[in-house]
Amino acid sequence: MGTNRLLTQPRLLFGKGGAIGVEESAGLVRISLQGKRLRSRGVVIRMQQALVDEFVELVSIDAESGDEGEIAAAVAGKLRVIGLEVEIDAAGNVIGRAGEGEPVILCAHLDRVKPGKGIRPVVEDGVIRSSGDTILAADDVAGIVAILAGLRRAKEALGALPAVEAIFTVGEETHLAGSRRLDYGAVRGKMAYVFDASRPVGVVVTSSPTHVGITARVMGQAAHAAVNPQDGVSAIQAAARGIVRLPFGWVDDHTTANVGMISGGTATNVVCDDVLMRAEVRSLDHDRAVALAEHFANVISLEAATVGARANVTTEVEYRGYRIPSDEPVVRRVVRAIEAMGLEATIESSMGGSDGNIFNANGIASVVLGIGCEAVHSTRERIAISQLEAAARLAQSLLVTA
Repeated sequence: MGTNRLLTQPRLLFGKGGAIGVEESAGLVRISLQGKRLRSRGVVIRMQQALVDEFVELVSIDAESGDEGEIAAAVAGKLRVIGLEVEIDAAGNVIGRAGEGEPVILCAHLDRVKPGKGIRPVVEDGVIRSSGDTILAADDVAGIVAILAGLRRAKEALGALPAVEAIFTVGEETHLAGSRRLDYGAVRGKMAYVFDASRPVGVVVTSSPTHVGITARVMGQAAHAAVNPQDGVSAIQAAARGIVRLPFGWVDDHTTANVGMISGGTATNVVCDDVLMRAEVRSLDHDRAVALAEHFANVISLEAATVGARANVTTEVEYRGYRIPSDEPVVRRVVRAIEAMGLEATIESSMGGSDGNIFNANGIASVVLGIGCEAVHSTRERIAISQLEAAARLAQSLLVTA
């Protein structure tokens, strides 16, 4: 194992005995990864080489939410080279289509969370990781790369592209903005596979929660905090009275709640007269999520009134949950695809949202697939090259497995 150096465009090397490394070139340093045994040596080397190269290429494009134009153009160009007909819609989503008949939908998102600019990945010991000052953006560049590789490999295996719609969305990290704005009248597929779960390849997420957002503005009355505090009504105190009565974290085995943001006040010598707070409720039971959000609203309003303040509280369903039975065609197909790879499918639920929530709400049966990335949304983010390869194999298997 060599020195940890930041890599930009690494080239994997495979030496005798299965040793893997990165060639020292243009300021890059050789990093040996010993003890790897590879089957079909030449083919596997080239395939993993291409995956890592493309992954590094795409994470190196700045693409925080709202700034996806460059990566969208890059992905659209790659799809055209593969042989798909491509459009970029008004929202900025990239849609590629190929083949005859009802297509299968493969989806990943183009955007990433902050800090996601100037990413310099490190390749070491069979893992691609963040350099520690940014995220890695494996969420969801790993999904993008897996789908692109799967399309190429399926075309090579079949001689032509099968019926497929490849959809790459913008703004997934900001309330699923891109998938909300898709023209679903133009989407032909009825089953979608979203490559976006930070779980091992082989995991299939078949249920996801309803997410209700809660916004509360608590209004009191300003006064000098030292001269005439009795004339003031503290919006901070009013909000706090409500917050301490609300549940946090796991409410039950399928419901969570959180107050995540609160702001207000102008100075320590002024009784605060205006507080803004934001909260959320998630539950795998839709009615439970809606009812708990209404409970939040009632508690905040009642507690504000007890100290003479007023509260204006709104609730909004950000996305609706779904639960897909294991015997549905969309699940059966991916289970067959995973088993064809020699892996075992694992059915799970998730408390996170994804483009799958929006697809399901629009009548497209969708599940979310593990792509092997870890510690997402953090500067510790990483993905094993073996998992990146497995995700690409899964995309291919979905396209060639009926």
